[in-house]
Amino acid sequence: RNLDVNMDIYSDFEKRNATDPNTGKISSKVFAKEVIPKGSYIMLEDLASSLIISDGTIANLKGNTEVSGAGRVSVIEDLLSFIDNHGHKSSAEGSGINLVEVGGSFMIRRSEDASEANVGKWMPSYPSGKEPTYSPVYERHRASFDLFLVATRDIEEGEELVKPIDLWD
Repeated sequence: RNLDVNMDIYSDFEKRNATDPNTGKISSKVFAKEVIPKGSYIMLEDLASSLIISDGTIANLKGNTEVSGAGRVSVIEDLLSFIDNHGHKSSAEGSGINLVEVGGSFMIRRSEDASEANVGKWMPSYPSGKEPTYSPVYERHRASFDLFLVATRDIEEGEELVKPIDLWD
């Protein structure tokens, strides 16, 4: 499976709606149903089902919304909004590939406060800040590196899952 076979996979979470007391906005949140040890994989099946869409396809969809006389194209506009909110570019520079979370993982709350996050990328950023020019390991595991999440610390039963807002930047 090309994953660390010594780490557990956690896919069973509780999803709840919550109302923000400040704005009144209802949002979905994800909570651990059991203790999740640091380094464990989070929602692999959800993340593996992510939509892969090219830059060209996104540009074509945007173009379709600008055609005059075509009527309402709210479905396309909603899709583009969803891609903007829940998608990210592949770490493979120049690939033109975007990955859009469509499973339950897109409901994990994002926080500007990095200390609040308990979920992160399976592969952290390369130490020098820039990946090597070519690495067979990186190329072989690129899709996994672009998608998979792990617990960055132990997550207690009933604790909300939170990822940093700049996770894929």
